[in-house]
Amino acid sequence: MEDKLYWYWLCGKVRLPIKKQKELMDIFIHPKELYKINPEILKEHMTELEYDRFVHSRDETAIQKGYEALHRENIRFIIQKEAAYPNRLRKIYDAPYGIFQKGQPYEEKELSIAIVGSRYPTTYGFEISKKFAKELAQQGVQIVSGLARGIDGTVHREIIDKKGQAVGVLGCGIDLIYPKENFQLFYDMYANQTVISEYPPGSEPLKWHFPERNRIISGLSDGILVTEARARSGSLITADCGLDQNKEVFAVPGMITDKHCQGCHGLIKQGAKLVENVDDILTEFSEFTGFSRKFPKHSVKSLAKAEKRVYDMLSLKPKYIDEILSTSQDSYEEVIQALFQLEAKGYIKQIHQNLYIKKM
Repeated sequence: MEDKLYWYWLCGKVRLPIKKQKELMDIFIHPKELYKINPEILKEHMTELEYDRFVHSRDETAIQKGYEALHRENIRFIIQKEAAYPNRLRKIYDAPYGIFQKGQPYEEKELSIAIVGSRYPTTYGFEISKKFAKELAQQGVQIVSGLARGIDGTVHREIIDKKGQAVGVLGCGIDLIYPKENFQLFYDMYANQTVISEYPPGSEPLKWHFPERNRIISGLSDGILVTEARARSGSLITADCGLDQNKEVFAVPGMITDKHCQGCHGLIKQGAKLVENVDDILTEFSEFTGFSRKFPKHSVKSLAKAEKRVYDMLSLKPKYIDEILSTSQDSYEEVIQALFQLEAKGYIKQIHQNLYIKKM
């Protein structure tokens, strides 16, 4: 077999955990040597299941067919020594020996930030994640996330809509759509962005895959931003991976009584940088990149007085019309007209009947 097929066999057919792969590569250096060894020698290095997989994976015809199937599915298999392998990822201790890639070829950007958070975020979590994704994209920053439900999917959708550059990292085979409700997002990512997985096609989204893939999300990034997370959120694993990789970690604060924000507050207590806007992130990289704030902000100077008063009463915490009216000095008609004008001008958003939030 040609050299690359041995790497495909190691990463795509044997299916050993990355830790076990590294142990074996420290001994055998190249998968070709591992492929040709007497399996009996490896029994003491493997569990019974790993050994069984190893023995039954050494089928040259099946390996060749599997590799050819990648091309038919427009899937690229990239190994560490190739130029197309992400340079940031190559530098981490437990980088995968090969990755599967679909969509646009991976492009190394000057600055790359991972945005992660809750799978079941609040309205605040959704809106603040969209705000950071949009404004970072406007700066030309590459955004990395996990294509999961919740904040991950929201971030990717925002980047696609704003024509930024996104990288999605999967915890399953690159040919599988998980979660199923994100099927349109996956198709759009395949068409316009980059999707990466260390798992071969057909790999199910097993629960331990997601903590493993988090090191790749952080590995592809210069910094990790956690926008909203509970105390035991999986996104905190990504932050921990980032710390292990000497990456910058950022966290968005929330209300101290809100359990959805406890994870972010915990990170801040541990030394993560509290961020309120993208400038707080970009300044950490300014000496290397020269990034500066170029995006427009809403100008409230042009608003009518009643519009300005209503606008000031709103925030990212949803508020019903009745709440606005109860504290407003304006009449019912003036408040309704102000809300109508503010929504038409793009300053606020009605997320449910008579329920409004400020757009950032």
